[in-house]
Amino acid sequence: MAPPWQCLSSTVLFLMKGLKTNQIIVNTFLKCLCYAKRTDKAVNVLLHRMSELGCVPNAFSYNIVLKSFCDYSMSQRALELLQMIAKEGGGCFPDVVAYNTVIHGLFMEGETGKACNLFHEMVQQDVAPSVVTYISIIDALCKARAMEKAELVLWQMVANGAHPDTMTYSCMINGYSTSGRLKEATKLLREMTGRGLIPDIVTCNSFLASLCKLGRSKEAAEFFESMTAKGHKTGYRLIPHFASWVCY
Repeated sequence: MAPPWQCLSSTVLFLMKGLKTNQIIVNTFLKCLCYAKRTDKAVNVLLHRMSELGCVPNAFSYNIVLKSFCDYSMSQRALELLQMIAKEGGGCFPDVVAYNTVIHGLFMEGETGKACNLFHEMVQQDVAPSVVTYISIIDALCKARAMEKAELVLWQMVANGAHPDTMTYSCMINGYSTSGRLKEATKLLREMTGRGLIPDIVTCNSFLASLCKLGRSKEAAEFFESMTAKGHKTGYRLIPHFASWVCY
């Protein structure tokens, strides 16, 4: 992308000449404003100026501004804008990308309660959650060691026809491992590999460390050897971690 000042000056010059605009041009202008950290100005254009420019906001227009708020750790502002759009969007309502953006932003700022509430609002608005939605929620709950809640979300995910991917399994396995629930972690790991999905280095490290902490060195060695035998790249970080627990 060109420097923000160049984007802004070019777009302003275009508008000053009275040339006809469209959503693509105005959305580019919104991107430039957000890139230049002028998100408040972008909100003003979004809510009050687009009609003057001869076009109306679309879902992409709103998502540009919502993402900017979240990128700059202003997820509360994004939440307020999202809820306003949902209430009086004028025919343009938030899509799954908008909800995912704000939910993720709230989780990143530690606002777990608000993020979960927004998820429920999303469902009530008949916006179908995507795999990305579920991963954001499951990841945050697992990091908070709220595994029972994470299990409910995973169950809901499967019930709604969304298939867990590598990231989903990794979040759950890491959560179980760090919580000392090796039985559940092992079950999910087998299910994951049975579907042809490969656990990442973080998941392998977490699972191995938990086995070693519980003194289950034989199982740890078997897991390590099985991963390497299958050709999985365990990574250089896994070996010293494994050795540090004296599992051989």
